[in-house]
Amino acid sequence: MAFVNPLFRCLGWDVDNECWPVYSTIMKASGIYETTLPALISCVVIVALGLSASVIVRSIRTANTNRQLTNLLTFEEGTAPEAEAAAPALENTIPFINGAGTTAAASSADALKLSYMVLPDGSAITKAAVNATMPLRSTTGDILPNMQKLLETNRDTVGWLYIKGILSLPVVYRDNEYYLTHDFNGSHNTSGTLFLDKNHPITADAQNLLIYGHNMRDGSMFGLLTHYQRADYLKKHPFIRFSTLWEDEEYVIFAVVNASIDPQDERFISFYTHPSFSSDEEFEAYVRQLKAMSCRKTYINVKSGDALLTLCTCVGNDRLIVAARRIRPNESKATLQTLY
Repeated sequence: MAFVNPLFRCLGWDVDNECWPVYSTIMKASGIYETTLPALISCVVIVALGLSASVIVRSIRTANTNRQLTNLLTFEEGTAPEAEAAAPALENTIPFINGAGTTAAASSADALKLSYMVLPDGSAITKAAVNATMPLRSTTGDILPNMQKLLETNRDTVGWLYIKGILSLPVVYRDNEYYLTHDFNGSHNTSGTLFLDKNHPITADAQNLLIYGHNMRDGSMFGLLTHYQRADYLKKHPFIRFSTLWEDEEYVIFAVVNASIDPQDERFISFYTHPSFSSDEEFEAYVRQLKAMSCRKTYINVKSGDALLTLCTCVGNDRLIVAARRIRPNESKATLQTLY
């Protein structure tokens, strides 16, 4: 009893309550109370301490790896162009090819002039026609210097994900299995690495990028995304920066969904089958479903020409989905933050 009682009191059990005498009687009757029980409890404690040590070691190793990667990436707040710094543009401003053969911005007056111009096939130049010829994402040209450093370490690198105060981690692309159990350096690690879904590669016409990460109890990887289910947390951290190999992109969150993976469940949403959309109507229906299922209401509008970024992690048997759309050139982050 001298060994057992203090331990169970530490566990919050009342050894003097009416349940304990019954348990004590049973154990004594079996003849193992004074001998086997202390040994059993000792084994449980040793195993628990071993597991705790394993978790601590894994967390330290993951933190060290991430710190080394961050040192490779000279990434500081403000290094990427901020939306506020963009030149203001009119809502109906559209890109067009000027006489010098370069892309420029057309004002409302310029847009009127376009009505007298036609494409090579004879069709009128419209905003939709021009946008249809423009890629959604850059996939060519010089690789960003910071990304080049990461590529030298891991050829699977496709980007870097940054949410101020939450995470700053590399993103890889290979398949949907390997990086569940391997870190960025290829070592076995149950924390894994953030990875792009194999069916959502970064291409010029990829309208929706899907990134997976483990919901780690120590807060690493996507372990802090569950806090987005709180309104105050979403308002404080509404922006996501994703740097691909070729460009820095910034996104604003418009929906946070706790979804089922059971197609028969009313909370099911097929978030993993939309790297692109066959029509504006399909895109708009998908966005409407996300907003309707969102646990937090936002007033962030999403248009059919917007590029999307989706973050996904496990919450029990469900999936937490954080959906964001790319910030437009004429938008202010200060204004967007008021829409929560």
